[in-house]
Amino acid sequence: MRAARDVFWEHGYASTSLSQLQAATRLSRSSLYGAFGSKRGLFEAVTQHYLDDVVGPLLEPLEVPGSGQREIVAYFLSLSDFVTSSTRPAATRGCLILNTTVELNALDDQATLMVQRYLDRVDAALFAALSATISDPRGKADILSAGQLGIMVTARLDPIRAAAVARAIAAEVQSW
Repeated sequence: MRAARDVFWEHGYASTSLSQLQAATRLSRSSLYGAFGSKRGLFEAVTQHYLDDVVGPLLEPLEVPGSGQREIVAYFLSLSDFVTSSTRPAATRGCLILNTTVELNALDDQATLMVQRYLDRVDAALFAALSATISDPRGKADILSAGQLGIMVTARLDPIRAAAVARAIAAEVQSW
């Protein structure tokens, strides 16, 4: 699953060929189709795996009842680490879900729904973590959600700058 995820993450859905997926996963065409039904079926499994394996561990501390500023600070610092601790190609991939927005959003209702669920989860986690202690949690959650999106888009071009932005947001949240 990770091998297929990395191919889609690096090349995008449309530019990923079945032969690239076969080479990365070491599965035959018939095995891939047998297990997932289609390239799209594999992509759906891969994006769910990404949500569970990459996004989930980053967001779960924010989703725990009683989370607050400390968890938000840790979240943005973990984004900083994420975009700088990877090898250069991985760091410049950005976010698989946000990449999907750019590539498939206008073409595919199912992709749009998946991306919207991701954005809603990020927003809800940030809002919940802010609600107990911050005035105007809605406005600040919106700002932090936009900042998170900006970090992941910036990471595609300049991971070092994206990490600096994530650290700056963490410092700002500490001052609240």
